[in-house]
Amino acid sequence: MASSWKVVVNWLLPPPLILTILLMLPMPQVVKKGLLAFTRQFLFMKLAGQVLLVHVALVITGAAFAASSMHTYHISQTPLPDTLTPNQRTALLAKRWREERNFWIATLTFLLWGMLYRFYALAIDHVALRDRVRQLELAAVGATRGSGSVATGGRAPVSSMGGKGSVIAEPSAPPAPADLLSGSKEDKKGK
Repeated sequence: MASSWKVVVNWLLPPPLILTILLMLPMPQVVKKGLLAFTRQFLFMKLAGQVLLVHVALVITGAAFAASSMHTYHISQTPLPDTLTPNQRTALLAKRWREERNFWIATLTFLLWGMLYRFYALAIDHVALRDRVRQLELAAVGATRGSGSVATGGRAPVSSMGGKGSVIAEPSAPPAPADLLSGSKEDKKGK
């Protein structure tokens, strides 16, 4: 039993913990895409035929979780005899504590693999949607610049509300100070 817990703790707990934390951290889009590609290669690594690493990890950690749950339940239901010496009582309580610790390790490991699998899928969807929004924004800017009027300078109109969903255009450059001080060209011609 000790060697199986060593496999769970040393090999099945760190990868989903590290990858889940890394996927949650804010980082540049290029790094995020590289991390998602690495996570895809890791999760969907073929072990034998069509058996993937994520499926094997979920089965092993699920079995450890189920076995640990049963052991913890049985030990918690067993009452401590009153005739025990303090050393025997301590030994039984230590065994109970180890089983509870193993239960929480198995629970954490199983949930981390499931969470990593789901979070990876959500992150892929998020990146794809962000790329799609960026493409649509570029297409919209290109369409408005191509058919833009002289009055707006080819820019999208600025919303006076400035609220959610409004189009906010880039601010135009301020007029040159010489134009402000000397007046416009028509004013000079009229003088």
